[in-house]
Amino acid sequence: MNSERRASTRFALNLKVSFTVSKRHTPAKTGSGHTIDLSSTGLSFTTNEPLSPGQRLDVSIDWPVLLDGAIKLQLVMSGVVVRAAGAVMALQIKRHEFRTRRVGIEPDLIEESFG
Repeated sequence: MNSERRASTRFALNLKVSFTVSKRHTPAKTGSGHTIDLSSTGLSFTTNEPLSPGQRLDVSIDWPVLLDGAIKLQLVMSGVVVRAAGAVMALQIKRHEFRTRRVGIEPDLIEESFG
């Protein structure tokens, strides 16, 4: 019998994570760490910042692959901490999307190519 209960396949990744604790009416707490594994519904990561189950996080991960060889990708997600064991956190992902950022294009070069 398979003891794995997760519905989504997890992929082992070691990427830098930045996060902000989402709180109303309170200054946001920020932190960073590194991914352990990732799926479409969950993220496991390490951090030195103490987090508690139930906390809502906004998380960003700089993706290691360029889109079309020229555009940086950033995985942005929000979710809820479902487990905290020492420095290891588990986040249930509620929303995720890839965002793009251009790499290596100077504003002057863009103007010259159009003007």
